[in-house]
Amino acid sequence: MKGLKQCMLIGVCLAASAPALAKIIAWNAELPSSLSAYQGNAQQLAELTGERILIYAHPTSKTQLPTLNSNAASKTQFYSAAVVLPVAEAQVEKLLQHYPNYVGLFPTLKSAKVLEQQGSIQQVKYQVHIPTPIPVLNFKETVVMQHHLGENSISTLIIDAPILYGAGKLEWFALGPHRTLVTVTQWGDLNQPKGFLFSKILNALPEAKLGIPPSTNAFLLEALQQRFKIEHTAALATPIPQLRFNPQQLQKIAQISQKSGQPVSFILPNYQIKEGKVSENLRFSSTYQYFAHPVKKLRPWLAAEATQQLFPRQIKKVELNPVNTQNIDANYKVSVGLGGIQIPFNFKMRFYQPDSLQNQFNANGGDLKFVKGGMRLLPQSQGTLFQITSSMKIHDQAPFLLRAMRSIPYYDVLPAVGGNTVYALKVQQKLR
Repeated sequence: MKGLKQCMLIGVCLAASAPALAKIIAWNAELPSSLSAYQGNAQQLAELTGERILIYAHPTSKTQLPTLNSNAASKTQFYSAAVVLPVAEAQVEKLLQHYPNYVGLFPTLKSAKVLEQQGSIQQVKYQVHIPTPIPVLNFKETVVMQHHLGENSISTLIIDAPILYGAGKLEWFALGPHRTLVTVTQWGDLNQPKGFLFSKILNALPEAKLGIPPSTNAFLLEALQQRFKIEHTAALATPIPQLRFNPQQLQKIAQISQKSGQPVSFILPNYQIKEGKVSENLRFSSTYQYFAHPVKKLRPWLAAEATQQLFPRQIKKVELNPVNTQNIDANYKVSVGLGGIQIPFNFKMRFYQPDSLQNQFNANGGDLKFVKGGMRLLPQSQGTLFQITSSMKIHDQAPFLLRAMRSIPYYDVLPAVGGNTVYALKVQQKLR
């Protein structure tokens, strides 16, 4: 009888909590616009974005969310991203305004159910599932979000998710009859994660927090890009892709990075590289971080051994073998702890430094076959822009634990933009 009463009590509590969760939460959805750094000019942002995905951060601010403890204003830093799609605004709007459409648009999203609606506000429950060959690493979560539909925008409040507190905004702007700029702006509190897997990963790799905001934005806009764009692949004619900006655009990149203290990144279209007789498609990301320091302060971070200084917890040993005056081979012994288990990796890279302002690097054996990139120091009238361009793709013959990461959507896109961001911000921490 006692057990029956307990079951009844649990049932009553669950029944009572279900409608409470679905109740619309009062929220004045005032979030920063993606155009705030561009004087509200969508065309200016679109021109800088080009055929790429552009990712950038806003200056730190205080945001008040009804879900935060005691409803206090929290110190937040929103990240925005932009992409230009070759379709009419109405087509984009139709897709984004109907939340069940998100199933099939965003990989890993298995279902979307509207729990509650009040005018233009809807609370939606999403089921997210990322299966991997390693059961303990399977990600399966229920996420509840409250969407507020506005004019050319959807503002979203996180109600329940592995990231407990967060908010974001999707915006779309017509550039012409068949061109639309789509942007996403979001923030999530990564210091209070919920769930075993997510918490363990962030504990093992705390630096990952630095790369999650740009990677999240990249995930969302890559999904839209793949839905609406026809993929084109260009042959890579130089060791790494060369981005071309006019002086005003480069100044704008430096200005945004300087004001936010965060990098500005571009995810590039597909490039085909040839390694002997084998061809491979790679997606490069190029990241710019502004430093108030002169070039000489940043030169040490171009060196092959600099990575160990930035990530001493993970990189246990670096073996350097000079090839000639401009080339050096580096063998990185890496160990990542996950729940008491140490996972070893062996990464081998060849670094080429043609002059004191740049380097290039390539995978040269080891556990990762497709790693390619370079770093450049771009002197400014005041300070320096530190540019990192890289691509990383896990091949199908990689060690099992690395190969399991191929289950993650856009595994050929997200590691580079996240890794570039983390590297730049770790250098920033060292120079403070």
